[in-house]
Amino acid sequence: MKRKLFVFIFSLFALSIAATAQEPAYMINGERVTIEQVIDLSSDAIEMIEVVKNAEALDDFEKRYGFRPACITKITAKSVDGEDEVFLMVDEMPQFMGGDLTTFRNWVMENVRYPEESMNKGIEGMVLVRFCIDKDGYIKENMTGVIKSPDKSLSDEVLRVLKSSPQWVPGKQKGKNVIVQFTLPVNFKLVNSANMTFTFDDDQSVNGVERIEVVSFGK
Repeated sequence: MKRKLFVFIFSLFALSIAATAQEPAYMINGERVTIEQVIDLSSDAIEMIEVVKNAEALDDFEKRYGFRPACITKITAKSVDGEDEVFLMVDEMPQFMGGDLTTFRNWVMENVRYPEESMNKGIEGMVLVRFCIDKDGYIKENMTGVIKSPDKSLSDEVLRVLKSSPQWVPGKQKGKNVIVQFTLPVNFKLVNSANMTFTFDDDQSVNGVERIEVVSFGK
């Protein structure tokens, strides 16, 4: 389903570019987002997709965001159970231990461990996970998923840490607790201890979120 969504969105993008030099725009629950955020959205969380090209809608978008798109792809998102919307941005974002996603990122970095199985097999690479903070501030298993991973043992370790997360302060939209979705990149890297020189790639972020580096120094 996720692949079908990607193909659908990519097709809309290609058709828009072919028809005009202007780029399309994307919105989830009334907020402008990037195409990467659309692709990262769980297919289970999508209720409806609508492509808008009428002049009035394009005029309103231009007044709000400063440019006129070729079209607007509007996505209505819901939670996995179909009863509540899932947001990417809200008036008050969820808080973790008095901080934000950066604080949570640091907590994950302290608790994640390089799986011995993966080290022995020489497996490394980036795990990208999606998780939601529910209305009560908890990360629920049915709201957590792996977007990409080089190996199941690595993604299982990241999911293990996510499921052990302390309670958050839930996000709020218009004064009400809502479900908020995040993506988190965790990069596993093996380094030979005989050569202790280690450098990170220049681009250490995914969708604006700095990735977590988990390094194992082998023998």
